[in-house]
Amino acid sequence: MLVKFPIDERLVEKHIGYPAVIKTLSGSQGKGVFLAQDRKSCSDLFQLIEVTNSKVNMIIQEFIQTSYGRDLRVFTIGGRAVACMERYTNGEAFKANYSSGGMVREYPMTPEIEWLAVEASRILGLEIAGVDLLFDEGHFKICEVNSSPGFDGLEKACTVDIAKEVFHYLQIRLGMFPEQRAESATADHTP
Repeated sequence: MLVKFPIDERLVEKHIGYPAVIKTLSGSQGKGVFLAQDRKSCSDLFQLIEVTNSKVNMIIQEFIQTSYGRDLRVFTIGGRAVACMERYTNGEAFKANYSSGGMVREYPMTPEIEWLAVEASRILGLEIAGVDLLFDEGHFKICEVNSSPGFDGLEKACTVDIAKEVFHYLQIRLGMFPEQRAESATADHTP
């Protein structure tokens, strides 16, 4: 649910329920993401945000308990899911971002994960995206799709060179094929 101030926390209770995840639209790397356990903590958080920046837009999401302290990041490039990692914590924090101290490991790319990530990217018109998935009782839910995703954790967890994959995709999109140029250069210099 996308919201602006003033916000009535009773609407959060009615449409989302508690606990609820509150996110500022401008946050990244886990910053600006909060867990409101109940109406009182939600109200306190809204008051704090309103005092500091009453023009901020926020997203309020259902809290998925089965994904507490862990999620997946799937990196998509040009309609392909090229890497998948699990981000996780020691169990105390609900945010598992690598940049915030979370740990990472490679995660198997199942057909469901691949389909969700590729379709989310396609529907949003993103050629490059980081799709965050939550664990939901044997399946997955899309948490968010990032149009400018970081990939430090992915390169640590997976064997994929993300920068190289992005560069290769851009070469294809621009009609540049280095292997063809190399072959032409070799052909020009053969006796």
